[in-house]
Amino acid sequence: MHGRARLAFIALVPALHVSADARAVDGSPQSITVLGAPNPALVSGSSALEAGRYLEGIRLSLAGLEEVASPRDQAAGHANVCAGYAALKRWDEALPHCNRSIELDRGNWRAFNNRAAVYVGLGKLDLALTDVSAGLGLAPDSTILRKSLEVVNEHRAAEKRDRRRRPVRA
Repeated sequence: MHGRARLAFIALVPALHVSADARAVDGSPQSITVLGAPNPALVSGSSALEAGRYLEGIRLSLAGLEEVASPRDQAAGHANVCAGYAALKRWDEALPHCNRSIELDRGNWRAFNNRAAVYVGLGKLDLALTDVSAGLGLAPDSTILRKSLEVVNEHRAAEKRDRRRRPVRA
């Protein structure tokens, strides 16, 4: 279980960032550009998530989703709600938001990364690997995704070791 919490802590990243720079903190391209007046609730929700205030970030992001019109902003908001619930290890609540984000914007590597964390939490390591790979296809230089890949592979190796140790039932 310790490793699952580690992935959620390391890998979850809000999808909505408003800055003049088109590069993420890890040097990868931003997955979303906000043009015009940003949605204040979505921006505040993203900031709260980054600060570790997950319940507040979820609440603000959900409120912001009620106001948005742009599919890309909706995708970012859902990715942020996914990240917040995943950080709280509320995997079943996170997954629909991850899925909706990806339905709206298949170009958002952060949503794939967040859903991978949810899949690790649910013990669905093959799906987690698929999502990390999809994210790396979008942002091959992302240090966040590379770390997520490392953690998923650690879980897969541990799962194989555990299978070998289990006694065979007669």
